Amino acid sequence: MDWWKEKFINRRDYMLDHLDELTMTSDETLLIMLIDFLNQHQIPVTHGILAKKMKKDSGEIDDLLSQLSAKGYVQLTFQNGKILFEIDGVFAGAKEKTMNFDASLFDLFETEFARPLSQMELQRLADWLNVYEQKLIGYALREALTYEHLSFDYIERILVEWKKRGLRPEDYEEGKR
Repeated sequence: MDWWKEKFINRRDYMLDHLDELTMTSDETLLIMLIDFLNQHQIPVTHGILAKKMKKDSGEIDDLLSQLSAKGYVQLTFQNGKILFEIDGVFAGAKEKTMNFDASLFDLFETEFARPLSQMELQRLADWLNVYEQKLIGYALREALTYEHLSFDYIERILVEWKKRGLRPEDYEEGKR
């Protein structure tokens, strides 16, 4: 088990004690500490809560999350239909992201969009995973790239159309569209 996950460790004390070693602005530090607080008390972390608590607009929160993600301090994962904010990178050191289609659809989208996804885009992608197979979402992204229409709206139209026609990932792999 990672040392920072032990019950007797006060993670926020550790962050404050090592603040000079971390490459975070004061707003980034506050956001990380807020995420840690919400996680510790099992309060769902949402874009709206973060914006309200920090008295920032959603664009500023997206920017802060993008910066923290790029530094490897925050990682957003999808589990049981929810987006989880993990801050293990603060303690374990920045981890280099690798694009692995089967492991993380989120990384694939961030790579193709050439930027970190916003909280709203992540939620939309999480919603799709409740309706469509991960492979099919990846294929819809590929289709959007082929036609140079890289937008969530366009990808969703593809998915809706494919669902109407009953297209499965295996059908796409066989060349049926």
